[in-house]
Amino acid sequence: MTKSLAWDLGKYGINVNCIAPGPINTQMMESVSEEWRKEKMKDLAIPRFGEIEEVVPSAIFLASTPDGDLYTGQTLGPNCGDVML
Repeated sequence: MTKSLAWDLGKYGINVNCIAPGPINTQMMESVSEEWRKEKMKDLAIPRFGEIEEVVPSAIFLASTPDGDLYTGQTLGPNCGDVML
């Protein structure tokens, strides 16, 4: 969807990007078991969960000018290595 929207809206000067964080310490994480947390930690290249304030710079970067101007159709993944493509 990100790539499709970026393609369609680029001609209007609109950049479309996505931020896909990995496990981040939020209220939602309070509902997962300690066992899940331990197992998930084994899958991470950086063995810890992120904090909300560590995701914010990705949004600021993509919204900034001139730094983020050339980015469109991209997915940034602040995810401690949870998904490495």
